[in-house]
Amino acid sequence: MRTIAIISPVGGAGRTMLTAALAGLLKGRKHAVLAVECDPANVLALYCGLHEPARQGLASYQSTPAGTVAQAALESDDGVLWLPWGGARGDDGGPDLDQSKAMATTLQAQPSWLRGLLSRVDLPEPGIVLVDAATWPSVHAAQAIDAADLVLVVVPPRPLACATLPRLRAELKRLGKSGLYVANAVSPAAQLHIDILAMLRHSLGAELSAYRIHADAGIPEALARNQNFYLSAPHSQAAHDMQGLASWLSSWARQTLGSYTHAAGDRP
Repeated sequence: MRTIAIISPVGGAGRTMLTAALAGLLKGRKHAVLAVECDPANVLALYCGLHEPARQGLASYQSTPAGTVAQAALESDDGVLWLPWGGARGDDGGPDLDQSKAMATTLQAQPSWLRGLLSRVDLPEPGIVLVDAATWPSVHAAQAIDAADLVLVVVPPRPLACATLPRLRAELKRLGKSGLYVANAVSPAAQLHIDILAMLRHSLGAELSAYRIHADAGIPEALARNQNFYLSAPHSQAAHDMQGLASWLSSWARQTLGSYTHAAGDRP
């Protein structure tokens, strides 16, 4: 099983949308997929069919009797498993602040808490866990990075994202984590976007994904209609970009799994 953390250096980068899209696309490539939300925003479940914030999920693990947390997992029609953040109250769907505080304390005190939890997940190979984490820097992003075999950094073509990127990249290198940087919501008609892409290619080199996700008004429209964007607009440029990125990740997961299996077989 391979774990991919999906993070971003700024909010509104399209991280959760991309997590949801990649989950379905990787499932279509014969991977068992679990999408986990490590973000108190608690919106990932909206991408898998729920019409209101999830009540049960990762955040309720601490207050749930042992063995019953699996009941918080959801399964979409395409067979993807989803574990939302949860923590919504039953009255108005707002967050349970006491539960959020308790969870934040746990994540701060136990830096590898999520990695330990995921180590008990048994996905058929070649299984992939996608972790949608809150904006970096945060304790939630740190948990996802610690658990990850690969960190996918979603970078919108905005100056603030570029300004914070060097610090994030340096942190990943300090931790010995492999990073793949994906430009999202790119408009080729915007000169600023073209300039930023050129700068990213110069600074990131091979770490910048060849698959940049083009901006498309159909992406938020698909969410509003409770549809998968890449299914509702399969011939769009953005859907093509997502397909290419999913193929790259699928190939990476299979290759690294083979390397890990071979290395494990060589051990005495």
